Amino acid sequence: MTNSRRPLLGLGLVRAWFEISVDVNVNPGHVRNQGRPLVLPSASAHELFSGGRERGLKSTGALPAAGKKSRAEDRAVRAGGARFRTEGGSPAPEIACRRLGLAGALAVAMALGGGTGGCAHKAPPPGTAAASPIAAVALPKTNPEAQAAFDEGVRIMRMGRRHYKDAREPLTRATKLDGRLFEAWHDLGVVETTLGNFDAAVDDFKQALDIQPGARKTVLAYGESLRRAKNGKKAGEVYARWLSSDPNDFEMRARYSQVLRETGDMGSSTLDESLEQARLLLTQAGGDVSHTVIAYNALALTYYKMGKFELAETALHKAADLDPKSAFVWNNLGLVAFERGHDQEAFLDFQKASELDPKYVQARLNKAVVYLDCGDYKRARADLEKATEIDPNDAESQVALGVAARGDGKFDEARKAYERALDIEPDYPPALYDLGVLYMDFDKDSAKAKDFLTQYLQAVGKDDGRRADVEGRLKELK
Repeated sequence: MTNSRRPLLGLGLVRAWFEISVDVNVNPGHVRNQGRPLVLPSASAHELFSGGRERGLKSTGALPAAGKKSRAEDRAVRAGGARFRTEGGSPAPEIACRRLGLAGALAVAMALGGGTGGCAHKAPPPGTAAASPIAAVALPKTNPEAQAAFDEGVRIMRMGRRHYKDAREPLTRATKLDGRLFEAWHDLGVVETTLGNFDAAVDDFKQALDIQPGARKTVLAYGESLRRAKNGKKAGEVYARWLSSDPNDFEMRARYSQVLRETGDMGSSTLDESLEQARLLLTQAGGDVSHTVIAYNALALTYYKMGKFELAETALHKAADLDPKSAFVWNNLGLVAFERGHDQEAFLDFQKASELDPKYVQARLNKAVVYLDCGDYKRARADLEKATEIDPNDAESQVALGVAARGDGKFDEARKAYERALDIEPDYPPALYDLGVLYMDFDKDSAKAKDFLTQYLQAVGKDDGRRADVEGRLKELK
């Protein structure tokens, strides 16, 4: 079955990324066994953890031709799924499945066990002996000059994300002065990730792991950068290898389940394996409430991907029963309801998520999707302006704000929002597309429209869903 109404803010991964930060304290004796920089999941890193936050690195949402209202398909859920569907007024939100009175989501999950097909375990289940332990490597003391350059880079990074680009030079200098300074490679990966250069980030994290294979947080960052670079298959291999070393690593298994879900197609063994990994998470969680909520969330997202919306809703309600103040759970309930065509219920769920966590950007974005779908551009703009205040460095939020401004006839404001998105993430496809449409359909500037639409084609893959539309527009502009 095809999911035709999915908000760009993808289900549960509405921001499947995690923020990366650094610990600037140098280890005693400079023995860099574990490494200084840390990669920590932020409040928005839940899908993995919360199903609701994936950095839209995912998907490309953009407004379609002027005035058209379409409900484009999600690319699949994060990495393949869009976080914010900025199309023609946006996707129409709906949602509402009533919770099923089943004995329990776990029972439901197990009941499906026989019908999912064989599950090829690439990662061993929790509790098994480590097959191939990955040990940390003791590294030599850091070259003093390299250390100074590294410290300079970290100091700049601590000034905020807007300054990350300036940290690239000292960190690169540190790696040239001491090629074994894996922390500098790691932080370069952090910088490139923040700037949206995911292929470069993959290379940097890989360099760090070649030097220090036992750096767990670098493994997490490497896998995430691979996912954002649309190489979920490789990310899954990275996570599975670590789980072979530590089968009891709950977070790594949650991420493993996520990439399997994102890369798996309906009815595929990969999606079956994602479901099995979610079940293992539920078993592994034991009595830990926060872990159990994460496990139910992972289970729900996989059911959602399978088109089993009632089961997805049931699992999410089990999570909400355990933690009624979990904003990401309510956000995901809204997404499931939206998918089922219950706009009002979806809106109430997004609203509740926003009230529980006023700084939860994804819920505000999803509320805006509902407003946009109803043609209420003013209210959509209000939520989107708040979202961009909370996180001014999010390109997707800026594009969404541009969509709302365009719908409200504020073309200059729309243009500025799209341009801010490109300042944040150069070559960001949704911004390039929407600028092309704006110049073509509203400003009647054929030269600029052609320029941005051409850039769009250069930024996306051959299978991009909007490629045919853009190619058709370019023919019109000739």
